[in-house]
Amino acid sequence: MSVPASKKSRSAVRRRRSHHAMKAQNVGICAGCQAPLVSHQACTTCGFYKGKQVVDVSRNTARLVKRAQPAAPQAHDHADHDHGDHDQSKKQKNTKSKTKLLPATEEKAS
Repeated sequence: MSVPASKKSRSAVRRRRSHHAMKAQNVGICAGCQAPLVSHQACTTCGFYKGKQVVDVSRNTARLVKRAQPAAPQAHDHADHDHGDHDQSKKQKNTKSKTKLLPATEEKAS
């Protein structure tokens, strides 16, 4: 592997990196649903590209609708535990961990 003959100057490095900057993308509007659309890509909302259906978005739509609904709370049996005691033990554990315990020292009685 070859080794550079001399160190590249700051200006040479920065000149080379001048093209590494991110460029703003052109954002258009979908003809079918009026959603924002990146140029030369199919619409993620309706699945159309140049007036033709190219992506099936029905599965994604059903998934988004399902995720938007709040989850039903699951009922469980409280025979083996109690949440009130559980919360108390957590608080006690947290307070114990915050306090620093010093080793006990015995005083000599003379």
